[in-house]
Amino acid sequence: MSADKHLNDELSAKGWYEIEVIRDGKNGPEVIERRVVPNLVVNTGKRQIWRSATGLNTKLFKFMRIGTSGAAANSGQTNLTTPVTGTLKTADSFTLLSGTRTMQWIISYPSGAGTKSATNIREVVVMNQHTSPGGSALSRSTFTAVNKTTADKLRITYRARVT
Repeated sequence: MSADKHLNDELSAKGWYEIEVIRDGKNGPEVIERRVVPNLVVNTGKRQIWRSATGLNTKLFKFMRIGTSGAAANSGQTNLTTPVTGTLKTADSFTLLSGTRTMQWIISYPSGAGTKSATNIREVVVMNQHTSPGGSALSRSTFTAVNKTTADKLRITYRARVT
């Protein structure tokens, strides 16, 4: 077995997204739709992780963006296939969960007058730049479509774990 093959078998990064559409209900906020889906850590993301670990890249993966394409994720992608305009945002929080090897990012697209409304949301990425189209995706995932109206909050939680 080659050293590269052995390293790939021993070290991996896995993650998943939780997508929630939340609406104010009779007793407070209620989750009206939820999707939990695995992600694909893309080739550019893997390379940028090593660049960050060695100090060759100072850009942090702290941005998320949503889109409408249901095309399956593939390892050569660096962004969404069909981004929703105005959704490239800095994560509300990104933290290493205490006592774990799991990093967590959370972003919320708020509800209320003048907020983003989008239908057929089916893809999400975590990126390391706040430019359009720009950046390098860490990961991409697709899921069964959700819709966000101005009455809804869209919250996305991404967790990635090194094993």
